[in-house]
Amino acid sequence: MTRDPNDIVRVYSGPLVLVEAYQTALTEAGIACQVVGTELAGSFGSVLPEPIELWVHRIDLSRATGAIERESRPESEAGHDRPRQHFPHPTDDPKPGPAPHRKEPYVNPDPGA
Repeated sequence: MTRDPNDIVRVYSGPLVLVEAYQTALTEAGIACQVVGTELAGSFGSVLPEPIELWVHRIDLSRATGAIERESRPESEAGHDRPRQHFPHPTDDPKPGPAPHRKEPYVNPDPGA
């Protein structure tokens, strides 16, 4: 199947930070993508709340959505398959004692001497 350069679809629309992260994930997966709408974001904000879009070829749409879903998974789910490491508390050092009571600062009883 030949790739038509004009057969593209929007795969994500959102803030620029997320679009750049997803673009990096798609590029690492070998999927050609294009960010559209950065010219609408001005230095003092934008008229549209989330104008930045990420576009891919229609052929790569399923792979792109899969890569975006993997990238957007929370960290707690991403490391869920690894067992949690256990670090025991040290037993050779005793627990420190309480802090000493507060002492009043030294005041010279005869300041002129």
